[in-house]
Amino acid sequence: MRPHFQQLYQHDDDPWQVRQRWYERRKRELLLAALPASRYRHVYEPACGNGELTAALAGRADRVSASDGSPAAVRLAQQRVDGMAHVTVQCQQLPGDWPDQTFDLIIVSELAYYFSEPALLELRDRCRDTLTIDGTLVLCHWRRPFPDRLLETKFIHDSFDACPELHRVVHHAEADFLLDVWSRNPRSVAQQEGIST
Repeated sequence: MRPHFQQLYQHDDDPWQVRQRWYERRKRELLLAALPASRYRHVYEPACGNGELTAALAGRADRVSASDGSPAAVRLAQQRVDGMAHVTVQCQQLPGDWPDQTFDLIIVSELAYYFSEPALLELRDRCRDTLTIDGTLVLCHWRRPFPDRLLETKFIHDSFDACPELHRVVHHAEADFLLDVWSRNPRSVAQQEGIST
């Protein structure tokens, strides 16, 4: 974990203003609307930050496992989901501490550009290997330059798109961010509901 993340959360419980900024709230709502299922059995959200998305996911899941590399962020996320017995938050350093479980929804948001290319490929493989047979994978990343970036957002998303086991079902591109959703099930939401063949 980069030490400055820990310092950021120690001095501000919302350093990226994910609660206040319309940009962040809108992006979160777009991500939630892009999910192809209304409910999930077990969600994994690495790099959960202060838990705003985690709390929103809790309303659509039987179980949510969230993690962050910053102990301060983990404490804030735990406070945010206090009283939600089906949500757990723990400190993990990824990709090495990836949980030994399976998930039907994995959300990788604003994380992968901090990784080296070998670590990105390990992250991709861990996502693929722990996704259930009907599972969904979401990536959402800022596109503009910033000092800590190691990888470009397009390269990250293209790396996941190259997995033959994953079928991209949503692609949303804006000047500021990319949002992509893959599923092991290639059928659209309308097809799954019998509206379309």
